[in-house]
Amino acid sequence: MSKKILVIEDTDEVRENIAEILENEGFMVFQAENGDLGIAKAINTQPDLILCDIMMPGKDGYEVLKELRKNILTSTTPFIFLTAKNAREDLRQGMILGADDYISKPFTIDELIDSVNTRLKKAEEFRKKSEARLEEITRAMGFPITSVIEQPLRAIIGFSHMVMTEYPNLEKPEIAELMSLVYRAGMKLNKIVKKTMMFYHLEALAYKNDELEELKLSHCNDPSEVIKNISTRVAQLYNRKNDLFLLGDANPTLQIPCQYLQTIVEEIVENALLYSPVLSMVKVVWGLDRHNFVVSVSDEGIGMSQQQIASIGAFTQFNPEYNQQEGIGLGLTLVKKILSLFGGELQLKSSAGIGTTLKVSLPVQI
Repeated sequence: MSKKILVIEDTDEVRENIAEILENEGFMVFQAENGDLGIAKAINTQPDLILCDIMMPGKDGYEVLKELRKNILTSTTPFIFLTAKNAREDLRQGMILGADDYISKPFTIDELIDSVNTRLKKAEEFRKKSEARLEEITRAMGFPITSVIEQPLRAIIGFSHMVMTEYPNLEKPEIAELMSLVYRAGMKLNKIVKKTMMFYHLEALAYKNDELEELKLSHCNDPSEVIKNISTRVAQLYNRKNDLFLLGDANPTLQIPCQYLQTIVEEIVENALLYSPVLSMVKVVWGLDRHNFVVSVSDEGIGMSQQQIASIGAFTQFNPEYNQQEGIGLGLTLVKKILSLFGGELQLKSSAGIGTTLKVSLPVQI
C-alpha cells in the first residue's frame, strides 16, 4: 500500500510541483494551501509523513506543528519543514517543537526524495521496534500474571464455595478460618492488580505532559515518616519486623508526591525482605547528599547476577524457585519509571549469594 504524504504549502505552484514529484515516486499525496486546512486534513487522512512550509499566512508552520503534536492521531507523524529560512534560531525552534527534518528552498528532486525516504524509513524502523517491544511485554506478561493470580483465585473460589455449601455443618471458628483464607487470597490478588494498574498508569503518564507537570508541583514534606511507616508495615506483613534496621537523619521536602515515594519504598523494601532469609538484616538508611535525598536498602539475600541486573524490565522475573515466586516482575520497573518521571536515579549493586544494595536518589526542593 502506498505511503500517504501531506503537503502544506501556500504557494500553489510549489505545492503542486512537490505533489507531482512525489506521485511519480508512487506516493499518495494530499494537499493543503494553508495551516488550518493542513491540520484538518492531517487529522482526517492520518498521513505517514507531513511536508510543511514555515512562512504561511494565518497559522505558520510552527503553529501547525504545535497543534498536530497535541493530537494523539498525529503526535508522532514524521514532520519535515520546507523553508527558505536557515538561521540557527529557526532550526532550533522547529526541533524544540518536534520537527524531524528541514528541506531548504530551493531544493532538487533528489534532495526531496532522499529526505522523504529517509524519514519514512526511520519511522518504519521505530514502528517495528515499538511493535517488537509491545509483543515482548505482552508475551512476558502472560505467564507471570496467569501463574500468580491462579493460586489466589483458586483459593477464593474453593474456600467460598466450601462455606456456601457446607456452612450448616461448620462451626463458627471453622467458618471464620475459611473466610480469613478467602480474605488473604483476595488481598494478594488485589496487590497484583494494583501493581499492574500502577505500571500502565506510569506508562501513560509519560505521554501526559500537562498532568505530569501538575504532579511535579506536589511535594513530599515528611519523607522520613513515609519511609519509617512503609518499611515497618512491609516488614510486619512478612513477619520480619525484628530483621528491619532503620536509620535516617534528614527530613527535607522532596520534589515528588508522597504517594510515589511510598511506592518506591514499598517495592525496594519488599524485594529485600522477599529475597533474603529470615533472621538476616535488612537495612534502610536515608540522608542528604548535596541536593539529593538518598534512600539505601541493603539485604543479605540471594543477590542478582550482572546479566539479571541488565535485563530488568516489566514482567521479568528472576529466581522463580525462591519464595514460590511471589511477584510478577514489576517492582523494580515501577521504581525506575517513577524515578525517570520525577528526575531521580537508581543505583543497584548486587552479588549472587551475598546480597543486594539499592540506592535511590531524589531531588530536594531548594
